[in-house]
Amino acid sequence: MKKFTIIIILLILVVMVSGCEKNSKKNVIINGEPVNTESMKHKHCTREATAQDDIKASLNYDIYYTGEVLNIVESEEKVTSSKAANLDLYEESYNKIKSYYEGLAYYDVSVVRTNDSVTNRVLINYDKIDIGKLLDIEGEEDNVVENGVAKVDKWIELAKKFGTKCTEVTSEV
Repeated sequence: MKKFTIIIILLILVVMVSGCEKNSKKNVIINGEPVNTESMKHKHCTREATAQDDIKASLNYDIYYTGEVLNIVESEEKVTSSKAANLDLYEESYNKIKSYYEGLAYYDVSVVRTNDSVTNRVLINYDKIDIGKLLDIEGEEDNVVENGVAKVDKWIELAKKFGTKCTEVTSEV
């Protein structure tokens, strides 16, 4: 019951902080190029992850879209632990996944290690990425691409399978 109360309080805080931003739209820089998201809709998504052995995970995703087209995904997955061996495992896994995407323009990945965390940050510009090369890496099964175009509904459907919850981000005038 205590865990449930904490989760509810955290969700309320996320909604309040997200809703109170004066200008939630921003330029996202992918492949060294700024992308103005002003005309795009924006959802902030989070996912809960359970881990054992002193591991905590913070999983956040921002998706930008126009109509049914998914334009940008900005992902940040942060794993914290006081045990170096746990962090070594995550850092190695993230770097292995990163290696598959090396050389793919408009798919930016950074893995950052500190004393107590590993953060995997991924930025994807679906408007400019070579979809064919992306599908060569990821395969077509359980992918967000339909007829050569990334679809927001497919991303949300896939994310829901992993317990991801999204809320619309709005900006004040």
